[in-house]
Amino acid sequence: MEEEIGLSPLEIWGTLKRPVISLKMENVYGCVGYIGSIDDAEFRLSEEEVSHVFSVSLENLLRTRSVRNYKNNVAGNRNWERFTTELSNDPDQQDRFKQLSIIGAIEEYSMPQFPSPIDSDPAIWGLTAIMTDRLFYAALGKEGYPKHNFLPIDNK
Repeated sequence: MEEEIGLSPLEIWGTLKRPVISLKMENVYGCVGYIGSIDDAEFRLSEEEVSHVFSVSLENLLRTRSVRNYKNNVAGNRNWERFTTELSNDPDQQDRFKQLSIIGAIEEYSMPQFPSPIDSDPAIWGLTAIMTDRLFYAALGKEGYPKHNFLPIDNK
C-alpha cells in the first residue's frame, strides 16, 4: 500500500493465501488492514499504479458485483510464451507453469467487477476486483457469497 498510495497500515488484519498473477507476471497478494480515518489521510499516489483513491462501503460492494467477459490475449503473445518457457525449465516453478499453461489455453473468461463512484472510471475491475471478490468469499464462505469461477457467461 505504501508504494501505491503512500500510506502504511496501522494494523494488518490478514492477507489472501493465494496470489493473483498480474499482466506483468508478478504475484500480487491482497492485504486487508486498518489505515485510520480516510479523512485524515495524506495520500501520495504512484502515478504509474493508481489513478484515483476513493472509498466504497463493503455493503455496497457486496450487493453490486457483476461479471464481464474478456477475450484472452496471451495466446500467441511472445512475452507470454518466453515467460512460460522459462518457468517450464525451472523445477521450483512447475506448479506456476501448470497454472499459466492452463490460462494460456483459455480463449474467453469472465472477471468480477464492481461499480465505481468515479464517473470517469465506470468499474472497479482487474486485480482490485479479483482480490475484493476473493476477500468476500474468504470472509463469508460459500453460503454467504458465491464463488466466482471465471467461466465465460452467456450474454444471449
